[in-house]
Amino acid sequence: MRRMLTEREAREIAAKAAGTLLRYPWKVWFWGDSIGLEGLLNATELTGDAQYRGFVYGLFKAWIAREQFRSEFDYTAAGVALLQVFEQTGDEALRAAAERHAAYMTGFRKTESGAAVRYENAAFELPPELPSDHPDFETWRELAERVKNGGPCIFVDSMHFDAPFYAALHRVTGKNEYRQLALDTALSQIHLLYDPEDGLFHHFWIEHTRRRNGIAWGRGNGWGLLGLLDTIENLPPADPGSIEIRKVLCGVLERMAELQDPGGGWHTVLNDPSSYIESSIAAFMISAMSRALRQAWISPELYLPVVEAAMAYMLEHIQPDGVLDGVSYETFPSTRVEHYRHMPRGGVVPWGQGTLLCALWAYTQLQSTLELQDKVGRQDGY
Repeated sequence: MRRMLTEREAREIAAKAAGTLLRYPWKVWFWGDSIGLEGLLNATELTGDAQYRGFVYGLFKAWIAREQFRSEFDYTAAGVALLQVFEQTGDEALRAAAERHAAYMTGFRKTESGAAVRYENAAFELPPELPSDHPDFETWRELAERVKNGGPCIFVDSMHFDAPFYAALHRVTGKNEYRQLALDTALSQIHLLYDPEDGLFHHFWIEHTRRRNGIAWGRGNGWGLLGLLDTIENLPPADPGSIEIRKVLCGVLERMAELQDPGGGWHTVLNDPSSYIESSIAAFMISAMSRALRQAWISPELYLPVVEAAMAYMLEHIQPDGVLDGVSYETFPSTRVEHYRHMPRGGVVPWGQGTLLCALWAYTQLQSTLELQDKVGRQDGY
């Protein structure tokens, strides 16, 4: 396979991309923080610069200091990154905080299928938080009048927060209760959000209608795929639940490969060619497919060309300052496809920059694995 990105190039891009995240106004916590902090940890692995891990470590210590005053979005806390920093530092305060966070997470009401309801009053058509100098600022502020309460919903983003955290906590503590929580959570979310007819995740499930919103949001499928990967990578591979999750994972990856645009990216509404190509999806897919390839869960012959095309697309959209261009702002729920088609782009956000860093790390890891396999093959005479 032709190497499209050298390790030196990956380090240079990673340093610039991570710098943007150090300056980002983190809310602690909000949707997207998890991938942002995981990206910073990957930036340390890519560059050898410990400042990025140190930033994440400090942020977690600050969170613990105000932990008793939880925000309404504390369920989006970056639990996987928290446990990664614990393993890297040995700071028992982080492990203890993780177990307290698990107790908090299990206290939410559940649907009949067992999915935790994190959002009781979902605001449909909520506009993104655009900067005041954005050309679409006034337009979206006027659209805010359409906002309505959609009631309790289950969101695909939560697939990146919930089960992966429980699975990582199981691996760290060895406690079986967390293994079961991870499996039950992932499978219940799959049940509600995965559409077996189109082979994709929908953005959210609405409790009062007991239906999905009907829109295969591109970044949402990235959240779901990385969440499933994080979950089963931290659980026993022979576990029947892990096998079931892996089957869904591979099915969605297959569908994503089919839907890749000839230019290497994906439409923001995956099965709607009239919607624009959104850059963060390519980064999500590079990360997800590279990791699945390293685990030998998918075929190199089929998926390496997809990864390479996505990498070419992503590299074309990285600005000189390390910003991944073409990333849509936070995409709040809607049952109208037009809401997704017209979502503004250009955000310098964790789900863009963090996903870029995760993609660079996963891709370089895949390259190292392929080179090692090639070396072993030559030594064996193949």
